[in-house]
Amino acid sequence: MTRRVPSMAEREEAAIRLGKLKPGEKMSPQLQTQMAAIVQKAHDLDAADAAAEIKSADFATPIVTTYDALIEGGLPEHAAARVVAAIAPAVWRTNQGAAHARNR
Repeated sequence: MTRRVPSMAEREEAAIRLGKLKPGEKMSPQLQTQMAAIVQKAHDLDAADAAAEIKSADFATPIVTTYDALIEGGLPEHAAARVVAAIAPAVWRTNQGAAHARNR
């Protein structure tokens, strides 16, 4: 994965937000390096959060689709909910669980 080097403005903004620098102050090279690492980590976390949201949608879609199909097929709501609850663990493992277990 190629990382983009944070701009000086991004570093300054991070330093100000974290209380390490006052507006208009000059950053030391050490603080510039620290803020670059912090900004990069924040971007990494944002990307990870976005990926997790996509994974959650991958899990929910087949569950909702199955529930809707069962209702449309004439199954009562409580029965459709029980069927969906029964298949949810398998759908979870298929879409997320196995990947989550590998990251432990």
